[in-house]
Amino acid sequence: MVGQEILEVLYSPFKAFKKIIEKPDFKGVAIVLLLVIASAVAVQYIASSKQFLESRLPEDEIWTEKLLDQHVWTSNGDLSRDAINYQVGNSSISSAASNSKICLKLDAIDPINCSEGTEYTELFFWMNWTNDAGASAVSGTIKLFSGSENRYFEQDIAYLLGSNSEWTNVTLNIGSSQGWDTVDSPNWEQITGVELKLVWADSANLNVNVDGLFFRTFANSVEMGTVYIEFISVIIQAGMTWVVWGGLLIIVAKLFNEDLGKWNVFFIIIGYVFIVTVITNIITGIVATTLPELTYVLDSTSTYYFARNAESWAKTWGYQLLTPLIWVGYVWTTGLSAIIIHEMKEIPWGKALTISVIAFAARLLLSAFGF
Repeated sequence: MVGQEILEVLYSPFKAFKKIIEKPDFKGVAIVLLLVIASAVAVQYIASSKQFLESRLPEDEIWTEKLLDQHVWTSNGDLSRDAINYQVGNSSISSAASNSKICLKLDAIDPINCSEGTEYTELFFWMNWTNDAGASAVSGTIKLFSGSENRYFEQDIAYLLGSNSEWTNVTLNIGSSQGWDTVDSPNWEQITGVELKLVWADSANLNVNVDGLFFRTFANSVEMGTVYIEFISVIIQAGMTWVVWGGLLIIVAKLFNEDLGKWNVFFIIIGYVFIVTVITNIITGIVATTLPELTYVLDSTSTYYFARNAESWAKTWGYQLLTPLIWVGYVWTTGLSAIIIHEMKEIPWGKALTISVIAFAARLLLSAFGF
């Protein structure tokens, strides 16, 4: 039976390959390759569900790069575009005043839907304030307008104000269940402006800078629906691995003056060794479920975030198990291929193993170049 021969490759390869070589059956290798694809897709699905990519509105830094565009900044102080003191992009929005408070307001933006279950879940920005007297602000609030200045959500951010002259990140969860105060029944489905207000006990020369302001969320490719593109890549890769591995064995055997017979028959037989890939994929998928979630931020320091998150995986026992697991799969596949070469043409064991090892080395070299 085809199914029995596939399983025998794992625990009794000599017996299995004698049967397969005597009567090559494309149905068997087709089953193996389908299992390879299914297990690889499952691994990709699990890995993708663990990795979250940032999505922003606006996609660029336009809100804090210009005072006027498809948006409008207003303030009770002197507004300017600060190309010296900024955190991301090329500038920040700055307001200066001799007063006890500074208000910075962004409006005239297209309505943004921030209701529960929709695209955006956070408000993010960088803030820098200075007070020439060195005093800290006594209060800070953020407002999200909904259609007009009289309808808004409000939240206290005094605990996030940071220190004099230092840039501070402010990240606020948004939505109906996030504890925002409401005035005049605002609607999370229609956010049309943002206002930042800092208040000090006494008047002084004040300056407030805002940078990198946007609404954002984190979603993986499963949630975004792009995981299917990754699945196609996995399917193509599975087919290419079969073709490349079989082709390398034939080429290396030729270099040793050995003929492995008709190439189409050999490809059917060699395809059975990839049942090992199914086993390693299953174990990889189980291990992947134990890995922590990773978030990737889209900005000038994305390389840093990628390295930091990758490091958090590298510290886990599951991730550390993957490298030896991959090598076990490589060695196992190489050994099974040597058995096939030996059994097909009664090639001496030493030569059969040498052909298989050299083919494996060539495969590693090709993979280093993206093949």
